[in-house]
Amino acid sequence: MKSSEAWVLVGVLSSPLGAGTVSSLVEEIARALGEKPLPVDYAGLIKSVSELGRLEGCKAGVALVATGGTEELIIGFAEKCGFTTLFYRDGFNSLPAVLEATPVLRERGRRVYLKRYTSPSDIVSEVEKISRVYEAVSRLKSCRLGLIGGPSSWLVYSRVPGDLVKERIGSEIVLIPMEELVQEIDRAVVGEGDLDAVRGARGVEVEAGEVLKALKVYRALQAISEKYNLCGLTLRCFDLITLGRTTGCLALSLLNTRLYPAACEGDVPLLISMALGEFVSGEPAFMGNPVIVQGDELVLAHCTAPLISPFLLLTHFESGQGVGVSVDYPVGREATLFRVDPKLERLRVGLGVVEKWGWRRDMCRTQVKLRIRGAGRIVEESIGNHYALILGDWVEELSLASELLGFKVERLDET
Repeated sequence: MKSSEAWVLVGVLSSPLGAGTVSSLVEEIARALGEKPLPVDYAGLIKSVSELGRLEGCKAGVALVATGGTEELIIGFAEKCGFTTLFYRDGFNSLPAVLEATPVLRERGRRVYLKRYTSPSDIVSEVEKISRVYEAVSRLKSCRLGLIGGPSSWLVYSRVPGDLVKERIGSEIVLIPMEELVQEIDRAVVGEGDLDAVRGARGVEVEAGEVLKALKVYRALQAISEKYNLCGLTLRCFDLITLGRTTGCLALSLLNTRLYPAACEGDVPLLISMALGEFVSGEPAFMGNPVIVQGDELVLAHCTAPLISPFLLLTHFESGQGVGVSVDYPVGREATLFRVDPKLERLRVGLGVVEKWGWRRDMCRTQVKLRIRGAGRIVEESIGNHYALILGDWVEELSLASELLGFKVERLDET
């Protein structure tokens, strides 16, 4: 079984002595992989080093170590691939073989991940995850990202030159004057579908005319995205308060809700973070400021957030103008917090749980409290003032994507 666009090589490794006992296992995995259209090359059973010669190189390898006595097979298989996930099973001396071979591979600079095998669905899930990550990274590398008006003046650290983005990632930063956005706002026409997007608000504390102006920003950003063939953007949004008498908060909310990465304040590193997260997960990202960090508790706040749950339309916090968005993030849900640093050298990531929070008017409108181990590191070892948040556990996928991009992965909960 081989896809014409195979990214992942899958094999079952067994010693010659144990080969006769794993034939049903090989067939079960073949059936499971065959049920879905996956970019996979299934090599089936491999029981000798000489058989490795028939295998082509691969971007990623997934091997089930079915028996012991497979140390040389493990090493030979892993050295054909960019990185390898080794599944071990209970019994059959599978784990001892993995433990013996893994340090050799790591000493040689190979990336190896170990997981316990329970069923063929484990293999399928791993291939799906790897495929999704490769697609996300490929998409990001080919992206044109819009920077409208440049970074906000207070972003003294969270800046990155376009040529460095091109060199480190491959994405192109497209510079767009703020005046062009203002012109697009002036000629924008708000449709009924745009109004439908905000009619579900559980409360509105701004005039209808303000909502209409905010929706014109949304239509204008869509027009600019189409004009420049962008797959994400960030804008110097505070300039809209003086130039357009409105804010970009609602527009950015709606863009991210439909999985179009859109960041505030001309923050390119955070836009890259959001794009990577949204492409990997298929879930919308929230861009927030850490406003409270105490022990393992963190509160993020910003006036824009994807409309993933009940929300209010309020004014923008700092200015009291335009439309800000207050989204009620679901208490009890896991959420992944992450950020790429401005030097494009590392990804900081952690997994937390959304906790109940008493909303306050002295903060930006969407406020999310997380319990997350290592939160203090955000203050003690700052890499900027914005972080991205996506519901669900995406730590493994983001870590893998970052490694493929050449970033060092830094877990918040690891010293």
